[in-house]
Amino acid sequence: MTRAQKIGAGLAAAAGVWMLGMIGLLPLSEKVRAEVWPALPLVAAVSLGAYAFVNIGYNLLVFRECPEAYYELMQEIQEAKDDLRAKNVDVS
Repeated sequence: MTRAQKIGAGLAAAAGVWMLGMIGLLPLSEKVRAEVWPALPLVAAVSLGAYAFVNIGYNLLVFRECPEAYYELMQEIQEAKDDLRAKNVDVS
């Protein structure tokens, strides 16, 4: 089972449980069914967005620099410029 299939199956199961609560097949109090249960998908979406925002921010803060990769990339750029200049292409 691929990761996408696992996520899809989890989402389908969560949606099924939510739907069972909405139509009254889960033993929920009337107040929970009327006020809390309908807002759960919105809470889940906001929580996922907050998690993604924090995760991206954290990874940007701890991003490690790679000086070897920088020098290798600069060397490849210089080689490409030299190759283009050899073919009479104007490279500024």
